[in-house]
Amino acid sequence: MRKEKTAPITLDPFQIWSHRWGRLGTVIALVYMILVPFVVLNYYDCIPSLGQVFNIATIGILAIYIPVGLSEAISYTPLMGASSYLGFITGNIMNLKLPCAVNALKISGKEANTPEGDVVASIGVAASSIMTVAILTLAALLISFISPIFELPAVQTMSSYLLPALFGSMTLGLFASTTAGTKVVKGGIKGVIPVIVIVSLVTLAARLVGLGSVVMGMIGFLILAMLPVAIITSRILWKKGAIQVVDAHAPEETNVQ
Repeated sequence: MRKEKTAPITLDPFQIWSHRWGRLGTVIALVYMILVPFVVLNYYDCIPSLGQVFNIATIGILAIYIPVGLSEAISYTPLMGASSYLGFITGNIMNLKLPCAVNALKISGKEANTPEGDVVASIGVAASSIMTVAILTLAALLISFISPIFELPAVQTMSSYLLPALFGSMTLGLFASTTAGTKVVKGGIKGVIPVIVIVSLVTLAARLVGLGSVVMGMIGFLILAMLPVAIITSRILWKKGAIQVVDAHAPEETNVQ
C-alpha cells in the first residue's frame, strides 16, 4: 500500500516574519554578547589564554549551564512558539517571560504554536521585556537613593526568601492551571509525580552520602534526564485514561440517577 503524502506545513505570514527576524535577532545578539568582551579585553591588552579560560572551574559551570540551556530550549519552545526568540535573547524565561506568555495565552483563550497564539505570546513577552528595561533603567538612575534601603537587615532577610517564594507561587500556579489553549487537561499533575519522587530520592540519597554539592552541580543533566520521564509517564497515563485532554468548552457529563 502506498503511503499517503502529508501536506506540507504552511506557516502564517506573521509566523514567517517572526522566525525570519527572530533568527536574525538571535545571531546579532550572539555576536554582540561574544564580541563586546573581546573588544574590552583587547583594548586593555589582557586577553586570557585558552588554558586560563577552560579550567576546572569553567568546566564545572559549563556542566551546569549547557544542559540547563538545552533543557530550556526543548521544554519552553513548545509553549512560547515564535516568542521564544525574544525570550531567549532577553533572558529570565522561567521566572518572567514564560509566565507572561502562558498567562497571555490563558487570558486570550488561544492555543500555543498557532498564528493567534504566537501573536499573543509575543505581545506578552515583549511587554515583559519593555517593563524589565524600564524598571532597570529607573533603578540605575535612582541607585544612590535606594541603595541604603537594601542594606537594612530587614530587607536583607526578606531577600533570602524572595526566590523561594517566587518559584513556589509559580509552581503552585502551574499545578493549579488545567487549561492549555482550547483544551483542558484533567489529572495532568499525575504525570510529574514520578519526577518529583525521583528527584527527591536522588537529592536525599546524595545528601546522606555527602554528595549534595555534586548533585547540585549536575542539576542541568538531571533536568534533561527528567524530561523524557515526564513525557513518557504522561503519555502512559493518558493512554490509560488517568489523564484526559478535552475541549475547553465541552459540556460537563452528568450522571442521571
